[in-house]
Amino acid sequence: CLHDVYIVLLSDAPHSTIYTRDVVELGVENHLICHVTGFYPAPVKVYWTRNDENVTEGTSLNVPFPNKDGTFNQFSRLSFIPQLGDTYSCSVTHRALSQTLTRIWDVEQNQPGIGPAVFCGLGLTVGLLGVATGTFFLIKGNECN
Repeated sequence: CLHDVYIVLLSDAPHSTIYTRDVVELGVENHLICHVTGFYPAPVKVYWTRNDENVTEGTSLNVPFPNKDGTFNQFSRLSFIPQLGDTYSCSVTHRALSQTLTRIWDVEQNQPGIGPAVFCGLGLTVGLLGVATGTFFLIKGNECN
């Protein structure tokens, strides 16, 4: 007696993020990284663009590696020299996606602003004032004894 055998084709759609390897300095070589995670089965295909033009030179894609839940991770890398106004994208295709998954990275939007420097300076000033005040009261307390 033959039994019907059903094969269930399961798949999980990937998620992706795009980020730089190093702090961005205009005109200095860096790497954009597209991290693709949570997909099954492996692999994914990754495509890069610069200002809406396909880029293949300076790209790499590692082999997929498994997560503990049975899904996979994969990294793609693009060597680039950031120039103000450039826009890069990482597009991912996989059989569980109904459309291409694209992440965009703009050079001008990812430049550090003045905010972090102001907060750092303010924090340092408040910290030094606290140390000075504590030292003053420590000396005054010792004089009273």
